[in-house]
Amino acid sequence: MTHCVTRIIAAVRSKLHTTVGKRFSRFAVAAAAAMAVSQATLASCLGGLHWTAGRSALAAWVAGAGTSYLVSRWAWERRGIPHPLKETIPFWAVAVGAAIVLTSVTKFANRHALAMGLSGAQRLLFVGAAFFVANCVTFVTRFLIFHYVLFADRRPQSAAVAASSGLANSSFPPARPYPDSHDSQDVHNHMR
Repeated sequence: MTHCVTRIIAAVRSKLHTTVGKRFSRFAVAAAAAMAVSQATLASCLGGLHWTAGRSALAAWVAGAGTSYLVSRWAWERRGIPHPLKETIPFWAVAVGAAIVLTSVTKFANRHALAMGLSGAQRLLFVGAAFFVANCVTFVTRFLIFHYVLFADRRPQSAAVAASSGLANSSFPPARPYPDSHDSQDVHNHMR
């Protein structure tokens, strides 16, 4: 059993050293920060201010989404002014999708907690736990969308490999994607 656990830990460590693993680790930090802010906001609005579950969930989402946006840019090493059509609008579209899920789950959990006769701290814990689970699900979904779609590396594969291996600034000449005109003529003559 110990050998199996050791192998699993080694496999996880090796995955964390890949590009996807590094991004996932950084995004997990972003998600943890956003989740802490949103959970605190949810508890404050639902418990302290006695807002409705839907309104509390939206306030929690706004607090978490702002944090998530700033830290997600850090996770994918984005600098400078973001491109509105390629980054900002798609990010917020995904975030709005997450808001719909979080708000729906929170409302459902609150109704269910009230139907079970939970009140006070018990209701807050029940609704907070449902919000947390929904946040975890949207975390994984958002990571996949951000990594493979929104912040995906659009460089050709050879440039991406060179950049990740540190060869991008080396003294090697750049690869030519297409042969020169005389090279194609040589190939054409050779085929005759």
